[in-house]
Amino acid sequence: MLNLHERFLDEDLPCFIPDGKVGILATIDGGNRPHLTLITAMQALDTGHLVFGQFCDGSGKDNARARRKTGFLFMTLDKKLWRGKAIWREARKTGPEVEMFNRKPMWRYNAYFGIHTVHYLDLVGTTRRENLPMGKIVSGVIASNLLPAKPNPHTSSEVEVMNSWTRMMVSKAGVLKFLAYIDNDGYPVIVPALSCRAVATDSIVFPRAEYADEITLVPQGPVALYAMALSMETVMVKGMYTPAPRNSIIKAGILLVDQVYNSMPPVPGLIYPQQPLDPVKEFS
Repeated sequence: MLNLHERFLDEDLPCFIPDGKVGILATIDGGNRPHLTLITAMQALDTGHLVFGQFCDGSGKDNARARRKTGFLFMTLDKKLWRGKAIWREARKTGPEVEMFNRKPMWRYNAYFGIHTVHYLDLVGTTRRENLPMGKIVSGVIASNLLPAKPNPHTSSEVEVMNSWTRMMVSKAGVLKFLAYIDNDGYPVIVPALSCRAVATDSIVFPRAEYADEITLVPQGPVALYAMALSMETVMVKGMYTPAPRNSIIKAGILLVDQVYNSMPPVPGLIYPQQPLDPVKEFS
């Protein structure tokens, strides 16, 4: 479980400022499932508060407003990590933080869109700075590749939940992957899971590798997995997580996928199950 502290350290605050970092926001969707969103325009405002800028609409921002409890992860370019929990407080369309985000190089010279809303969160708890355990990730990738790919007996072979591209993203070494679940206190928690691998069109296995103590304690229930390549290609899958039996040597758990979500602009939304197309009845 996360060892959380009440405040960020003053010396860590500059690490959250650059746009060249990974910022992940975990929220809770309308079905009481975790949801993960990439938000690079997210930083600590001070030792007890966070802010993130919004330039496009999406489920993650709506979830934060509606259900308030969030989780977060920062990862810098030198693979330093901070994780924690925060509660959404308010959103503003004007003010010094809106101006601050729009003065940053990523947004200042963007002719098409800028940060139009800033969301404010109160920190509940944060980990201290940690290093991404690269050695354990490598051993985990090797362990997961020892598991044979096979169809899931509970799913029809005619159903392709994750297509070949999604399975590649979930399984590929070098792709950043983050698992989220809802903790006992109702807050979503993010766990790095870079060594997981798709073993069927609807099944992802998690080895006991990086963050083994945490991944082993993920409870049975709904989870989300976010995969992000350095090319900024991303995808998210959701489903039910089942911990492996205690005598399982390699596996920590299996995710049975029932939703695939395109998290890339311009039109984020569900890929699977396939959504019906509504006919256009009015033209503006």
